[in-house]
Amino acid sequence: MDSKRSAVHAGKYFLLTSLFALVALAFVAGGAVLGGAEALDTYNATESVTQALSAAWLGILLATVGVLVYRFGKAWALYKTLTDATEEALEDTYDTQRVKSDIVSVLDDRLSDMQTDLQSVNRELRKVRGDEQFEFGNGDD
Repeated sequence: MDSKRSAVHAGKYFLLTSLFALVALAFVAGGAVLGGAEALDTYNATESVTQALSAAWLGILLATVGVLVYRFGKAWALYKTLTDATEEALEDTYDTQRVKSDIVSVLDDRLSDMQTDLQSVNRELRKVRGDEQFEFGNGDD
């Protein structure tokens, strides 16, 4: 794979992971603001860390979703870009039309050789039998 294609796939990966990172950051920031405010209010009222954490459950949940979005997005971006790069490289390496053309060309050459051999055998058999017409496979033998 040439450097231009590599740069394109790396750019796609960067853009996809950046997009997922921004979405994840929004979730985490929303969770921090929402959960942090609740936790701070509860802690100021009760001075209990456990009650403050249990009051911030929605913020913690949003922050966890943000981390999961980032992790999933990063894995998906890697899968997508590697799959695309691999398919593109295989299309270049294994051009099916070229392979078909090569196979047909070889078969044509072999069939031509076989036809020449059969004509040669037919001529030799005619010489052996004289002027009698030899028809290959007619069942007169």
